[in-house]
Amino acid sequence: MSGKNPHEFRTRALTGGLIVAVVTGAVMWSVWSNALLWVVVATMSWIEWLNAPEGPVTKWPKALLFLFPVPALLALIWMGLAEPYNPYPTLFFIWMIWANDTGAYLVGKPLGKRKIWPSVSPGKSWEGAIGGALSASLVAWASLGVEWSWMGFVMGFLSTAGDLTQSAWKRRRNLKDSGTLLPGHGGIMDRFDGFVYAAPVYVVLWCIFTL
Repeated sequence: MSGKNPHEFRTRALTGGLIVAVVTGAVMWSVWSNALLWVVVATMSWIEWLNAPEGPVTKWPKALLFLFPVPALLALIWMGLAEPYNPYPTLFFIWMIWANDTGAYLVGKPLGKRKIWPSVSPGKSWEGAIGGALSASLVAWASLGVEWSWMGFVMGFLSTAGDLTQSAWKRRRNLKDSGTLLPGHGGIMDRFDGFVYAAPVYVVLWCIFTL
């Protein structure tokens, strides 16, 4: 990996693999492990939010305290309460968000020219966002059927919006990461920022279309 510290890359890969295993296992195990997972993620993200240093403008983050990330993740708990417990609606959502992140990186890294918001997130490009949305669309197609491919696009772009929101929050506080809990990845908010807008919208769409 040119320009990258091999040790840092290995650390990031190992942590990423652990995150995938823990999240997937907790969602699939039972309704209670699914609920506990999102309660823990929401609580730890909320703590990171509260413990961050104050920025030059402090009103908007406090106003958004309950938008990020508690309602987003509690929506995934609510979805899991249906009887009998079915983990796949939640897994489909998580897979779309992960596919978006992966596609955005694979496309944006070599091809990204048009930056979305360079003053906040210099690495985010329109090319990467489109690549991510296409990847999420493919997951939606494979998981739900071709007629639901559009949902992947929606989730992909909402995930990117959540990422940019958190990047703006960190930029105001001169933070590189929201925390240090996840080696190579930063904090909990850094890994789940894509859920902020996408999760509530996904649950609403799921209910409307009764997929």
